[in-house]
Amino acid sequence: MIGSLHLKLALFGLLLTITPPVKGDGGPDSLRLRWEARNWKPGSVADTTLVRLANELSRVYQYQGDADSALWFARMATGMASDGASRADAAQREVWLPLLMAAQRASAAQLFFLGRYPESIEAVKAYLATAEELQLPEEIGAGYNYLGYCYTAMEDLPSALHWSRKAMEVMRGIGDGPDLANAYTGMGNILDELGQRDSAMIYMRKALALHRSMDHPNNHAATLFSAIETLLRSGMRDSVDAYLGRAKVLVDRLGEPRPTMNYLNLLGQQELDKGSPHMAIGHLLRADSFAIALDDHRSRHYINRALALAYAAGGMSKDARERADVADAELKTDLGLEKVRAVSAAQAKAEQEKELATAEANAETLRKGRWLAWSMAGGGVSVAVLLAVLYRQGRRSTRRLAAAQDELLRLEKQREAERIRMNIARDIHDELGGSLSKMALLSDLVQQDASAPVSAERLRSIADHARQVRGSLNDVVWAADPSSDHAGALLQYLAHRAHRLLDGTGVELGLDLHADRPEMPLGPSFKRDMALVVKEALNNALKHARPSKVQLRFHIGAGRFELAVADDGQGMGLGASDGGNGLENMRERVSGHGGSFTVRPGSGGAGTVVEASGPLSL
Repeated sequence: MIGSLHLKLALFGLLLTITPPVKGDGGPDSLRLRWEARNWKPGSVADTTLVRLANELSRVYQYQGDADSALWFARMATGMASDGASRADAAQREVWLPLLMAAQRASAAQLFFLGRYPESIEAVKAYLATAEELQLPEEIGAGYNYLGYCYTAMEDLPSALHWSRKAMEVMRGIGDGPDLANAYTGMGNILDELGQRDSAMIYMRKALALHRSMDHPNNHAATLFSAIETLLRSGMRDSVDAYLGRAKVLVDRLGEPRPTMNYLNLLGQQELDKGSPHMAIGHLLRADSFAIALDDHRSRHYINRALALAYAAGGMSKDARERADVADAELKTDLGLEKVRAVSAAQAKAEQEKELATAEANAETLRKGRWLAWSMAGGGVSVAVLLAVLYRQGRRSTRRLAAAQDELLRLEKQREAERIRMNIARDIHDELGGSLSKMALLSDLVQQDASAPVSAERLRSIADHARQVRGSLNDVVWAADPSSDHAGALLQYLAHRAHRLLDGTGVELGLDLHADRPEMPLGPSFKRDMALVVKEALNNALKHARPSKVQLRFHIGAGRFELAVADDGQGMGLGASDGGNGLENMRERVSGHGGSFTVRPGSGGAGTVVEASGPLSL
């Protein structure tokens, strides 16, 4: 999933900071001199002019690609504005709060660029709180949109969809504008990740239509880049050329490093796709120089991966292998375990805070009960009755508090188990996934030089096996990952799995996947067994039925699921095999969760339908 996000996530900062730096105030050096001339020390009282200067410095450094400096000034502005707002009276507070909101928004952008996604979410939530105090619907909607981008970066697509939909609801109520366009772009990116590229382009075209009526070149360029990547993945070369031409005008106008890097990267990929490796190498090398200056490991990984393929296509194997090594190193740097564990810790912390808040509310209810008993005593109730009430309440309170403590302990153990599962899954992915990808890539590269047909065939076999192992590894990681224990993740996985099995076979795939509540939790064994049942049913259809079309239907409702895999092939008993142990394994997996499993002829006796239904296992 990360591969298809590397450009779209890099656009987050462009969508966050709409207002360009003030050109008349000079570059960062002159602004820094003005800052130092103020001789402000941390802890001392600041004025609004100093906060504006810090915000302006943050914007300038952001546009120059210096995320660390931009974050430092954004945090300084946040601290000063927060202190000023707390000291001000009601009238002056209205002056301080917009400055605070701008600083919080800039902090969120820089934390995102630095890959510190949980911290970025916290910054966005602070920005949202300020926007809500100011009662600014457009800023509230923008905050929802930014949360959607953050959760997309954390590969939590159900949460990303939730916040993107909220953003669109708010923005549609306000009317056309850059934030509604950004919300459309965010929704398009998520749908692209889900493999729904036609729907993704519908939202992106809506965003582009709005951008054409406004003068916001950064946002316009960001949406064009997202659309180009979706079109590249769809193989629509003519449309890619047209969109690249429109993007070039905006990139030249902006003259900034990040959009220039993204444009050159996409241009290089398009030239490589057209079969012009030498042209691609020139564009990609320039893109890589920008990625180095921006210290953007994620972009460097994908740029160098494309460079490796371009060098191989041009017959330059040594350069190809060197670039493959760089791509591998940059991937490991970007996917460091510390970052993954920080995300897991942030999610666990949020759950723990929620449970503690529930326990505190229960304790408050018990305290109110005691207060009521004392009030009754003051109103003339006998001491004996009062003591009896207090005794019974004390017994109940003790039991409830003990139960609450037991529940918190159980939840903490559950969270610890989930953290262990998360770490195991990520360790497997980081330690083995990169090596398998590299093995497949290097095998492809060596094939470019292989002269003997036998050697080339063996290398192709190595590459194919490596890809199969990586696919199996991804399945294991998905099954072990607690963040995918919900209905939306299961449906997303089934769509991806079905496309992976049927792509290139000539068989038309129809999908009907729906969950009443995508966030509904599912047990890990249930999601794994259902995934294996669908995989086996699709494999049987391909191997034995010789279909022209396969339809996969999976509905998750209120406590129940319904599954059907239908093909228009030879029908039951006409293939080389009727499924053998595969059917029995599927039946056992479904019945293990209290469900029913049947295999029957299709409508009119044509084809075969595999059906299952039953209760959900949470």
